[in-house]
Amino acid sequence: MRKKRVTIKDIAKTLGVSHSTVSRALSRNKSHMVSEETRRQVKQIAEEFSYRPNLLAKGFATGKTGTLGLLACECYQEQAGVQIESFLRAADERNYRLLVGMSGEWNSSTPEVDQATQIEQFISRGIDGLLVQTIGDTGEPERIQAAVDGRVPVVTFHYPASGFPGVHLDFAAGFYRATEHLIGLGHKRIGFLGENWEGPGQGSSRGRGYFNAMNEYGLHPESLPVGRQETESGYRLSREVKGRYSALVCCTDYTAIGVYRGLGESGIRIPEDVAVVGCGDSDVSAFVTPALTTQSTPTRDIARAAMDLMLKIIEGREVACQIVLESSLIVRESCGSAAMDSSFSESQPS
Repeated sequence: MRKKRVTIKDIAKTLGVSHSTVSRALSRNKSHMVSEETRRQVKQIAEEFSYRPNLLAKGFATGKTGTLGLLACECYQEQAGVQIESFLRAADERNYRLLVGMSGEWNSSTPEVDQATQIEQFISRGIDGLLVQTIGDTGEPERIQAAVDGRVPVVTFHYPASGFPGVHLDFAAGFYRATEHLIGLGHKRIGFLGENWEGPGQGSSRGRGYFNAMNEYGLHPESLPVGRQETESGYRLSREVKGRYSALVCCTDYTAIGVYRGLGESGIRIPEDVAVVGCGDSDVSAFVTPALTTQSTPTRDIARAAMDLMLKIIEGREVACQIVLESSLIVRESCGSAAMDSSFSESQPS
């Protein structure tokens, strides 16, 4: 037979106190309102009864479940996992729980439709708010707006979405800085491996940073498109760079690692023949040979800032529309610079 769920009223009846006293004793925010002895007794009985809070019942009583939805658009790369873990930690620090869902990357057919479907499923579970990792396509803000329909507050992160408060990275500034660093080392023939800067979505912002730096210094920008399988694309594209570039700016560390393998097989040395810069500061980037110069993403800062925005909205306070963060350039051996593991700039919210 199914075991009966223990409620706050069961604990209150056992101790001979009101259920509101038990509720306060078990609350992180209200436990100070009861005596230490009462808190001890309540927690002891709760453990003996294997009590677990009923979030759905709590939602009916208070209008809040203490649960947020986190809709991510990728999960297969290391950086994505680190970002999700950062959100889980930030939520726990603020006494919230997260329901995590995925859209886009794991369903390659129609990521936009999948995103809207996931949003509907989250809202049906009674969440207090929704955190959305944006994909970056031009129709995304309207799609999110239509799916949410004002039922819960929304905070976005990754790429900006007009009409929603959020936290996003200034990818253009980061790739401008990385390209400028190579120019400062004397490179003039610098190629970009990633989405073209003329693309309609936010994903082209990385290329725009590269393009702006090259254009400002009077150099000729040139991009090579990277496919969904970034490491494989880097490996394939490395065959096209021999004698063509003295340096490469890669959209991710995974692309750069593919480039490493391809250049090595072609007898091209890094950084003596071609300097390479990645993005993401993956764990392996410091341990490949030579160590990869890369851009470090402030994942914890993103999570904390987004969570703070969400809680302010839930509390009815005014929030800034967008918080902009920047990556740090971690200079290592692959660009030929003498500096090792030094930060070219620090991440700062604007």
